[in-house]
Amino acid sequence: MSDHYDLFLAVNLPPDLPEPVLSELRWLLGQADMPAELKSASWEGSLHEPWPTFDGGSASLIFDGADVSLLVHDVDRPDQPWALTVRTCVHEDDFEVTMDIVGWLLRHATTRGWVGFVRDNGLGQVHHVVRHEDGFDLVEVCPASQPSFSWSSH
Repeated sequence: MSDHYDLFLAVNLPPDLPEPVLSELRWLLGQADMPAELKSASWEGSLHEPWPTFDGGSASLIFDGADVSLLVHDVDRPDQPWALTVRTCVHEDDFEVTMDIVGWLLRHATTRGWVGFVRDNGLGQVHHVVRHEDGFDLVEVCPASQPSFSWSSH
């Protein structure tokens, strides 16, 4: 059985998001036709032709729940007019291209800090997706019985 990854992202995007980026994002979400030029990933070496990677609206292939994607215009926050949430199942063969797309998307996002997670069905590992100024990191989740830091309310 192949490994699959459960990917969840929740970010805000700026009001001045360039039209080519918005068009490609809409295509990735399955909401528009494929643009003539794709910038989100290097599709060379992929086992597939480019596909709408974050197209949601169906039951997840492996994980409980549904694959979903939603891009909405946030009229209540004019400085952050786009809100995006994605949850999708990623096959191990598509992981590298998908993470390239995540990096492209996060370069355009305004959200900092925690923006989602990646869960591996094979090993059961969970990694937080943490966005920072220079890109993003996947940070392994540690069991509560093995904390990697100490905390006190005093």
